[in-house]
Amino acid sequence: MSNPEKSPFRAMALVSIISTYIVACTLAGVFIGIWLDNKFETQPLFLIVSLFTWLGVAFYAVFKTIQPFLGD
Repeated sequence: MSNPEKSPFRAMALVSIISTYIVACTLAGVFIGIWLDNKFETQPLFLIVSLFTWLGVAFYAVFKTIQPFLGD
């Protein structure tokens, strides 16, 4: 029997989780930023701030996800 720690399905699941975090947070940042820009009529301001904020959230989530695999 194969070692479950080195399963290719586990690696594919981890890659799927990471890519989902990055894509979902990027889309959330763009849509929320555009919505706030249209609401307050400040065209690129909230888009940029929201995008960078949500990208920070995405990379923090990715870091927390891969932290058990990094070791000591």
